[in-house]
Amino acid sequence: FSGYTIFMHSAFKTYAWDLGIFTQALWTTINTDKMFYYTVELVVNPSGNYFGTHFSPVLFLIIPFYALFQSPLTLLVIQSFILGAGAFPLYLIANKELNDKVSALGLAAAYLLYPALHSVNCFDFHTECFIPLFFFFSFYYFNVKEWRKGFIFTFLLLSTIEFAPLLVMFQAVYLILKTLLGRKNVGKRKLIKELLFEISLILIAFVWLILAFFVMSSINPLKKTGLPGNWTYWGSTLTEVLINIISNPLKALTFMITPIEKVYYVISLLAPLLMLPLFSPEFICALPWLIAALLSEYRFYYHFYFQYSAFAFGQLFVAAIFSIKRLFGFMSREDGKKLIRRIVALLVIINMLFCIAVSPLGLPRFSTRKVEITPHVKILHEVLKLIPPDASIATQNDIFPHVAQREHAYILTWPLPMEVDYILVDLKSCHFLTFGGFAPALSPSEALEKILDNGTYGLLANADGILLFKRKYYGSPEIFIPRIDVFNYDDLITVFRNSMIVNDETSHSGKIIVHEPDNLPGTMWYGPYSYFYSGWYNATFRIKINSENASIIIDVADAGNVISRKRLTYDDFKTLGEWKEFTIGFKVEGLMLLEFRGFCESNNTYVALDYIRVIQLERIEAPQD
Repeated sequence: FSGYTIFMHSAFKTYAWDLGIFTQALWTTINTDKMFYYTVELVVNPSGNYFGTHFSPVLFLIIPFYALFQSPLTLLVIQSFILGAGAFPLYLIANKELNDKVSALGLAAAYLLYPALHSVNCFDFHTECFIPLFFFFSFYYFNVKEWRKGFIFTFLLLSTIEFAPLLVMFQAVYLILKTLLGRKNVGKRKLIKELLFEISLILIAFVWLILAFFVMSSINPLKKTGLPGNWTYWGSTLTEVLINIISNPLKALTFMITPIEKVYYVISLLAPLLMLPLFSPEFICALPWLIAALLSEYRFYYHFYFQYSAFAFGQLFVAAIFSIKRLFGFMSREDGKKLIRRIVALLVIINMLFCIAVSPLGLPRFSTRKVEITPHVKILHEVLKLIPPDASIATQNDIFPHVAQREHAYILTWPLPMEVDYILVDLKSCHFLTFGGFAPALSPSEALEKILDNGTYGLLANADGILLFKRKYYGSPEIFIPRIDVFNYDDLITVFRNSMIVNDETSHSGKIIVHEPDNLPGTMWYGPYSYFYSGWYNATFRIKINSENASIIIDVADAGNVISRKRLTYDDFKTLGEWKEFTIGFKVEGLMLLEFRGFCESNNTYVALDYIRVIQLERIEAPQD
């Protein structure tokens, strides 16, 4: 997983939120006088101190390792190691409760195959990755009554993030219930004495929770409500949210199952464990996050492929172990052991199947969601070499982690906190179109348009849609690599009743856009609304017809304004049913959002489009006529 996440980083599949944030926060702590300073969220955290957003003292433990090898790759390796290391304390818990090393090893294997674990591992870096490991150890040591060691790991658990005190509180509630159910006919004084540990655990967690919010609000006054704004449906403060939820239980229950994705999320966590956690009191330990996520309107909280599942899946595995013990532990030793081993083997198989089907490292990643080091990615790495390590820079979400090891690295928006030395964008990336963080901020595309208007920046590199601007640079680009794009059925937009996508073995992609004779005249395709920068270009349309009366228009437009257009008839094709290429040239001035369109003017006409290939010409060339 370290290798895979490093590969993802090399392919620009890691982001400012959150690998870039942690990279910059740790780098500034080690190399400047600013503690955990980062720039990505200055709008909502003006101090720039990470503790103004999240209370995560566990970062102090990472500093020595990061100092030895200062790179975002260090964080990716640490995360994989910490998540994988959770299998060891889980094995200890399972071996103690089931008294069978084989079953314990099987449960550890199921944990390592668990898709939610992989999802946490494959999405950047987050302090939540420490939660399963610290929870397992604290649970194990409390269970064997080694209180001191248990407290150490409880404090480590509390140090991960400000939500962790709730996890500790619910763990203490579970321990109280366990003590009450296991002690009958015991005097009140003796019972209270036995519960002092659990009560003290709740008090420690509560004090830590207050401390966390105090630190965050002291550093960042915008955090004074104690909530990140993802429960605004229920109120604006923590107290208001709790009162509204408790006073409207039916409304809260309805909210917890709508939209249906919330139900799917819970099922995705429980199904690989055969729903076993539901049959164990230890399930209480997983409730804090499940309740919080389902009561939130923030969809990423109940999305399977983000880091938040780490708040719960460790507790779910512990609950599954105790469910197995309670369901089959009453049987004779040999019969019980055989049946438990079969259940554990089934868990391993089920998790293996889920791993293949839905894990970020499963089959979908190698089919529909590929991660590749393409020629375009290699060019971007070359362009990055032009930026000095101490220069200030503004860039987009997917490039930011690669330049985050500096104090003055920013997400490109408007206005910028300072006039940076360099601006780097990738016009082919979807992250050029979106800011990636907070909705009011301008996207990199909108910001770049404003920045280019003042003429302060010159183009240092223009490489396959990758643009590197340097402040007060007036020379020719040091790197020029013509941009090449191929747009097909997957990129373009069809028009209902005017066109459709069908299979065609003679096409390059296996599918084409078709206008049938019984379709009405009009627009056949348009899109893909991709940004292009100044220069001359040729757009080549690969088309075939089966109608001699064909009258077709192909054009290039910016915001509906036609830049270049060509009309095609049967005389241009000469033959029916054979692919032919038609090229139109056009000029882009500044930053333009282009679409490539096709119109059918004639009735009873068959037209098919295979692809549109757009090639940027050398600067001295003019476009084809």
